[in-house]
Amino acid sequence: MEPETDYYQIGGFRAHSEEWFQMYDDKPTIDAIMNYEGRELRPGGTGAPIELVLGILHNGASYVLMTSHQMWAFTRKHRLRPPRRPWKVDRFASLSPIYFATKNDLQDKLKTYKVKSQKNKKDKEDNSPANRGFIQLGERGAPGNPRADFENQRVLYRMFMKSATAGALGLINPPWANAVRVISIVVNTWHKDRRRERYDSPSIIDVGWTDVMMPQHVESGQVTETVHIKMKGLALTNEKENDAPFEHGTTNQEGTVDILYSEMRRLFTHDATNVPLVVLVHDEEIVRGVLARSGIDVGSFTPVAALFQRGQPQKLLHRRSSRSPSPRRLNAGPSHSSRDYERRWKHEPRDDVKPFSVKQEGRSSSSVCIKEDGKKLGPSQQNGTIPLPAGCIVNVQNMVRTLMRVAQTGPSVQATAQRMNISANPRLPCAGNECHLLLNMWISMIEGRPIDEQWLDRLAHPIQPPSPTIDPVQLGADEDIDPNDYIPPSMRNAGGTAAQEDDWSDDDW
Repeated sequence: MEPETDYYQIGGFRAHSEEWFQMYDDKPTIDAIMNYEGRELRPGGTGAPIELVLGILHNGASYVLMTSHQMWAFTRKHRLRPPRRPWKVDRFASLSPIYFATKNDLQDKLKTYKVKSQKNKKDKEDNSPANRGFIQLGERGAPGNPRADFENQRVLYRMFMKSATAGALGLINPPWANAVRVISIVVNTWHKDRRRERYDSPSIIDVGWTDVMMPQHVESGQVTETVHIKMKGLALTNEKENDAPFEHGTTNQEGTVDILYSEMRRLFTHDATNVPLVVLVHDEEIVRGVLARSGIDVGSFTPVAALFQRGQPQKLLHRRSSRSPSPRRLNAGPSHSSRDYERRWKHEPRDDVKPFSVKQEGRSSSSVCIKEDGKKLGPSQQNGTIPLPAGCIVNVQNMVRTLMRVAQTGPSVQATAQRMNISANPRLPCAGNECHLLLNMWISMIEGRPIDEQWLDRLAHPIQPPSPTIDPVQLGADEDIDPNDYIPPSMRNAGGTAAQEDDWSDDDW
């Protein structure tokens, strides 16, 4: 199957589905979709959830979509006129799977895209609860588009777990899907250090990292390596009372800067052929500084989206070493060819269970053999090739802030875990344990439901009182308030204000 290039919007502002049934009434569309039993919408078979696509624009706004294959099958089944002028794949910063197990699931989602009256407005726009804050941010939206970055990591998980088909998401099938290397790094420094040079010369207390291969780690808990180094002479006061014991090995109590930098070079020199490297961090600026001083070319690290390639399949080169000169940056990443559409996506049962349970890892097992390939390719070998980035860096703290719609999460990994309603004790620091926790937090988010649904799931299972930084929406307190009706923190910080409530209108937008 070739990668999809055309997508059709279901519900919301100027949706393609408006051409099928009565305008402003989603009920006939919802009934027709949920009553469809064909494998195009239910590839998992009878009783499996409806599987559509969630598209996030470059400004952060989202829409529920059908692929062109789904749309043609659906319109033929119901003898409907195929919509014109589809969305093109390049309009979206991310395309990820979204599942609807019941009619209420789809109804609740489409309700968030309901637009309000704009009778006296010349230039009408999407003012729905789900999107109006993002539309007001303009075409470019928040820097880096953190919502799309979140969804792209959900796609990464489904690629190496083989639970989604790349072509349906507009991607070429990645040749690296069988193996993705993930390193989770935590560097703890003095939180009270306010020196200007703290990032260039941080007072490091301890460092921990965990090295795993996906999907083996998800399937069996296999860990390649886990290390904890405590810097000599910089341990916490009363450390026996304030430190947590390292639960995954033996702590190196005699750490020095030279030992740390040497270990970093060893860790990042292990390059594998055609195996992407994903680096998980909490305090990105501190970790980048440590890696840079270790001789790691962090300037060549990219977001996860660089791993995905939209377009025709191309040959893939070996991933360049993170210690080599910075490779050419590409806007798109790897490649894809797919299974037949009839076998498109597998039913994903994890979307129907607790989406944020933390898995217990197995102890360190046999290590993965990784070789460095320093051979240079000649011009003839470089024609039509796509190099993997040296590494993809993931700021897990920013992911949690984006997911939970908060401006801050606290200085520690444990505090950030609590923000996403994962139990952790911030009074027991240990970088060796925290790097495992950081890895589990990341897996918990990327294996779960889409960003907005996952936010509601986590709010429904709090472990602590609501924070004043969380958007003040009381779930269930008022049926007229939608939990998605909020202004992004980036807009609020810039002085933006939420739009005033209007009466719903079914005769104009």
